[in-house]
Amino acid sequence: MQNLIEKYHTHLIARNYAKRTIEGLFFYLNRFVAWLMERDITDISGVTREMVRDYQVHLIEEVNHKGQPNTVCHQNRKLQAVKSFLQFLAENDYLVSDPSRGVAYAREPKRLPRSILTPSEMRKLLHAPDVRTVLGYRDRTILEVLYSSGIRKEEVLNLLLTDVDYHDGFLRINGGKGNKDRVVPIGRIACRYLENYIKAVRPSLIRDLYNNHLFLSLRGKRLSKNMVWEIVKSYTRKAKIKKTVSPHTFRHTCATAMLRNNANIRHIQELLGHASLDSTQVYARVSIADLKEVHSRCHPREKDRD
Repeated sequence: MQNLIEKYHTHLIARNYAKRTIEGLFFYLNRFVAWLMERDITDISGVTREMVRDYQVHLIEEVNHKGQPNTVCHQNRKLQAVKSFLQFLAENDYLVSDPSRGVAYAREPKRLPRSILTPSEMRKLLHAPDVRTVLGYRDRTILEVLYSSGIRKEEVLNLLLTDVDYHDGFLRINGGKGNKDRVVPIGRIACRYLENYIKAVRPSLIRDLYNNHLFLSLRGKRLSKNMVWEIVKSYTRKAKIKKTVSPHTFRHTCATAMLRNNANIRHIQELLGHASLDSTQVYARVSIADLKEVHSRCHPREKDRD
């Protein structure tokens, strides 16, 4: 089985899958292999469709480190790693047939993004850092970039100096989700903060002249994976915002605000870097605030005195 897993790994590399995608697939695939081993199944040819269905039930019943069941989306991602592996084996004649064929994914609920900030809340959050300090100015710049561009936390961490064009207002995103590059616009206020940060603030953080990352830590290093999350959480508390806010909240809020201001859904798709329009459609749903305003204005009973 290990030999077949290595062949599958080589196949994904040859198909130019992103490193993080491969790591995620194999993390979930190894969980499936461990599940098989617990049942004394060491030969992949012994896997049947019933076993794949049993594993799907196992994913439904499994609890995470918080003692809660995994979301349907998470269950499907784990199952998708298994189905992709078995499909590869069948297509390359390592298996007579694909035992996962006909095993359908669980239906995922359509959910609206949570914790979208109002314009007032976003202003409070953006103004929370003390821009009179080096780290405060850096943090304000990060928050402005997150809100203006809607880029992901990992994309902020990967930004290089050469990716920034604050004169014309563009950021180049290299190796985004799915290892895709794209160029996104940024607004004039974010550009102003970027220019000031690069010219006047970042030089005081530099320890290694060859470090080309845009945002640096106090020690002059590239920001750690959780640093942007910690920055957002810290200023959310300082701004006394009661909602649960993460770096992704900026992305949701950016997209929602632009759609409310009549941006085209396909432009939002390009901005966010979604491969499919289906991922962007969630933002096109009318919010309850918008619906309430229309209800109050248009429902005939709202015009009655009693």
